[in-house]
Amino acid sequence: MQGTLKKDSRVVQALKKRLTVDNILGYVNNGLLIVLSLLFLYPIWYLFLSAVSNPTLMRESVNANEFIIIPQGFTMEYLSEHLKNTDIWRAYGNTILITILGTAISLFITVTCAYVLSRKGLKIVKIFTVMIAMTMWLKPGMIATYVNIDNFGMTGNYLGILLPFAISGYNVILMKTYFQAIPQDIDECAQIDGASHFRILFNIYVPSSIPGLTTIGLFYAIDRWNGYFWAEIVLKKDELYPLQVIVKKILQSAGSETSSNPFEGLVSAYALIIIAIIPMVILFPLIQKYFKKGVMVGSVK
Repeated sequence: MQGTLKKDSRVVQALKKRLTVDNILGYVNNGLLIVLSLLFLYPIWYLFLSAVSNPTLMRESVNANEFIIIPQGFTMEYLSEHLKNTDIWRAYGNTILITILGTAISLFITVTCAYVLSRKGLKIVKIFTVMIAMTMWLKPGMIATYVNIDNFGMTGNYLGILLPFAISGYNVILMKTYFQAIPQDIDECAQIDGASHFRILFNIYVPSSIPGLTTIGLFYAIDRWNGYFWAEIVLKKDELYPLQVIVKKILQSAGSETSSNPFEGLVSAYALIIIAIIPMVILFPLIQKYFKKGVMVGSVK
């Protein structure tokens, strides 16, 4: 009896010790995650602080190597100035148009391509899969890409931005993995009932792959929203430029200023950056649950 009690006592002590170690590791892990989160969030917070700070006071704080956590002379002058600028709203509209149309085109091409590659029994599927995978490492180069866009007559209009960059090999393979995970019996039953491939795709495969579609849709949307390099080269017209091209030009002009306070140009640019990132900051938390599930499922199946 006493031996049994001693044994039970040792088990209880071992469990208490294990729980204590687990609790300590949990606290350490949570602390590290909080620190890392703050490190990642501070650059965004710094942009916001700069956008609503007085340039002179901001320059003095930076020159004094101060750790800035609050606005230096709060002002909404630069934010309101951009919001009243019709050119900024026109560029904002161009960005929204490019993002919506570009994401829709990219999703359609990616989904249809992944559906074909997921079909069993096609002998050339492996060849096309390898060819698509190779595009993730082998790029044609900037000059060759521009020459192709120009030869097809797509410079100076939105087609030069929407079509040449409409598909990603990684996203195609991710959707192919999703489609292959769908039971083949459902596909065969639909074919017996006389369903066409487009009906099978959009009535069975697409509804069953919402997390994956949301994930790649987010990838495409962010890429379109943040794109400025090819937009400036291909569009060539101020009235067609997206907002990011305007931000880039303001940053360049601020960096080349010779005035007594170059921070004024930087503060103006930071204010415009804050305006530009607001939609993505709002969008990402809304679809985060789909994004997490989409990446994890597509990576293991």
